[in-house]
Amino acid sequence: MRLIPAGEFTMGSTQRDIETARALDKDGEVFPLSHESYALAHETPQFELFVPVYYLSVFTVTNEQFARFLTELRPGRATLELWVYSTPHIAKPEHESKPYRVEPGFEWHPAVHVTWFGAEAYCRWAKLRLPTEVEWEKAARGTDARLFPWGDEWHDDFLRWRRSERGEPTAEVDAYPEGRSPYGIFQMAGNVAEWCEDWYQPRFYDEHAMGNRYPPHSGDERVLRGGSCLKRHKLEFRCAMRMASSPISIWTAFTGIRCACDLPGFAL
Repeated sequence: MRLIPAGEFTMGSTQRDIETARALDKDGEVFPLSHESYALAHETPQFELFVPVYYLSVFTVTNEQFARFLTELRPGRATLELWVYSTPHIAKPEHESKPYRVEPGFEWHPAVHVTWFGAEAYCRWAKLRLPTEVEWEKAARGTDARLFPWGDEWHDDFLRWRRSERGEPTAEVDAYPEGRSPYGIFQMAGNVAEWCEDWYQPRFYDEHAMGNRYPPHSGDERVLRGGSCLKRHKLEFRCAMRMASSPISIWTAFTGIRCACDLPGFAL
């Protein structure tokens, strides 16, 4: 875990930022009518917000860690299907007394295809929690309102994305050190999209801009951040990019887990 110090940071985008984001890709003209473009308006308004101190995992949860979680909890079929819709590199035990096994070579790859319920269950088992959307963005962009976790300039080789032209979709969680955030957090862009605690509310930034740092109380979808190895547009990997999915969606591919926790005496 890495300590993220208390303080203000800039969250969200201005209208000019949104136009700049659309220009990042050659096919940016498709975005005015796309779902991605519609979500860009949900990044506004831009605002300054004070966030208390907290901890965030340097890496996303690995196959090895997730297999240990499954081995210890021994979920039944219904619960397992609620938590994850497939485990491509984690084999189920042949007998109840045996552990879940990770395919050799994939121990340090991220756990994937995890639902929000699976992510929340893992964090609870680890005595941690999911980060809020506010906490996620602060850890990704720091206090200088940077575009990407590593800075304002795009670099093809600072993250795992669809145009990486490699065989295996994911990379080990400690790959791409050049792409670390200002706080030394790995892969807050690419590899796997990461669940946040928050319900997705399109206009909740109006509340945040008034100083409310707490997540919405209800909704239909949960927030996803960071973009995955399947994404192919540069704008999808910006620190401010908001995504959402049903918390139990079986179509949620290459979603993973990053854990957070409070400093003793400082509650969420």
